[in-house]
Amino acid sequence: MKQGTNRPEILWCPKGTGARSGKNGWAFPRNVEWLLQQATFGKRVLHLFGGRAQWGLSMDIDPATRPHVVADAWLPPFAEGSFDVVILDPPYMSIPVELRIGLFCAAGFIADESIWWFNTLWIATPPGMRLAESWLVRAGENSQVRCLQHFYLTRRFARPSIMRRGPARKYLRWIEAAKP
Repeated sequence: MKQGTNRPEILWCPKGTGARSGKNGWAFPRNVEWLLQQATFGKRVLHLFGGRAQWGLSMDIDPATRPHVVADAWLPPFAEGSFDVVILDPPYMSIPVELRIGLFCAAGFIADESIWWFNTLWIATPPGMRLAESWLVRAGENSQVRCLQHFYLTRRFARPSIMRRGPARKYLRWIEAAKP
């Protein structure tokens, strides 16, 4: 998004620059990864839903992704302001607005500076945040357009409380299996 406008820029990821090959294949498109790495250089970075992230600390509820921390993104096990930046790249599924707000509140509690959102869903600026910049991302040929949004925190967030229901609750077996 250009300074002083509400219009996102376009981030073009050419053919052949999508996910890395491998068993799962998940990865940021190279141009997105480069932009995020440049923007977060020298900062404490946490990737929620980021078991296969290539830099920063990765957290995922699925131990098969081999994250640094196995935990639920709605209840991250970190203290207030533990990271400068939190990157949210949730699965591309419908997340009801109340669960999305809960996710941003959890990220806002552990982030000290900003939150990045990468998804197929463009979201309105969450309460307590300010949209700093944004891009529509062409991730490759014949793929959904993605949204990359960067939000600065404008207030402190309260510690998230235990959710009794939500999309991540189905993964509780992984959390239980990871406990010593």
